[in-house]
Parts: sequence; structure tokens; C-alpha cells
Amino acid sequence: MVDSRASKARKVVPLSAVPRVHGETALQKVGGRWVAATPDDQLHSFELADGEVSEVGERIVELIDGKRSVADIVEALLNEFEVSREVAESDTLEFIGLLADKRVLTL
Repeated sequence: MVDSRASKARKVVPLSAVPRVHGETALQKVGGRWVAATPDDQLHSFELADGEVSEVGERIVELIDGKRSVADIVEALLNEFEVSREVAESDTLEFIGLLADKRVLTL
């Protein structure tokens, strides 16, 4: 599970960054859910603290194609979910930074 409460500092992610799946990470859907196996042999799923699937987290993962910037991903989320721009930007930047720290993504 990806845990955003970890105490170490996250990578600073600019809105202009174009995230890509890490070259040594396997990312695929298993049973309809996204799962990532990282180079350190860790398995990550995208869940909320209560164990429920994070619909927004999984949508962010789906939008990462190596072409879209973080700003583009935020725009897509604003069109699909009822959320303020401030919250969408903040949460997306934090989530992508966490995934970069865990070597699921590169920036």
C-alpha cells in the first residue's frame, strides 16, 4: 500500500514535470486494480488508509503516460472529479512525489 504518512521528505515535483513509470518497475492491472512491483522487490497497490481502493490514485496512475505533465493530469482530474484546483494540485503533487520516492515513477 502506498502510505502518504511516511515521515521522510518527498521529492519536490513541479507542475511541469512529466512523470513516467520507472524503467525497472512493472505496473499492471491485476483483478481490475493497479499494482506496481518496484526494483526493491516491493509490491504497491493504491489504497486509502482504510484499505479501500483509491479511485483518484488509480486514475492518476492511468493518466501517467510519459507525455502528460502533472498540470495536464490535474486538469483531467478537475474535469472528472468534484474537487478544487488547490486540493487537486496539492494531492496530485504529493502522490506523484510519493510514487517517485518509492521508485514507481521517475520525473
